[in-house]
Amino acid sequence: MKILEMSHGEAAAVFLAIMSASVSPLAFTISAGTNYSLDFLALYAVLPSVVVFFLLISISLSFNWRRLSYSLLWSIVAGVAGTLVMEVVRATGFRVFGGMPGSLPMLMGVLMTDRIMDGPNVLSNLIGWGDHFFNGIGFAALYLILLGRVRWWWGVLYALVIATVFMLSPVMNIIGAGYFGQDFAPVRFPLTVYMAHLVYGIVVGLVAWRAPSIPIGIVPKLYQKLVMLKAKRVG
Repeated sequence: MKILEMSHGEAAAVFLAIMSASVSPLAFTISAGTNYSLDFLALYAVLPSVVVFFLLISISLSFNWRRLSYSLLWSIVAGVAGTLVMEVVRATGFRVFGGMPGSLPMLMGVLMTDRIMDGPNVLSNLIGWGDHFFNGIGFAALYLILLGRVRWWWGVLYALVIATVFMLSPVMNIIGAGYFGQDFAPVRFPLTVYMAHLVYGIVVGLVAWRAPSIPIGIVPKLYQKLVMLKAKRVG
């Protein structure tokens, strides 16, 4: 594709990467708003998307699609690091200030393994935490692919949008918090969520901004092309 300066094969792989990175972050919301159970989505949507994501890393390295491989590899670094610092804030808000109704990763694991009546076990916790970290990787991959190397504070804006959408989603009713946590802790809940996503966004933004390789950055490239086309027409 001339606009993105890549082959049709790489463009198709980029599209698949966007799709595979989006599945896990959307699964809980889809489950909360539809009749599809999370254990069904975990098996038939989330698991295949994880496999596709890591296959795309291997394929992009094999075909020397550097921008895609760099974007996906750095998304792992940014996503894991961002999720770790995010969890420090979330755990502090949960255990010290009572700003969260419970452990979301543990709940995810229970729902993904259909143990809602039995409670968590080792396997459900591993799956829940694994999915939680892959969510972080997925959001980081979308950031690197769509925005690329932009100023670090774009990561903050990106993460705060994610936090806002999360608190407006049907998931809030599933965890018993209500929109923006108004049924649980009207101040502490949104404060905890925003602070946790804030530090995640800082990490992802800094990694993308300072990464030694250049990620894809579809949106800035499209914007530059539009500006150039407009300048040519005016000229």
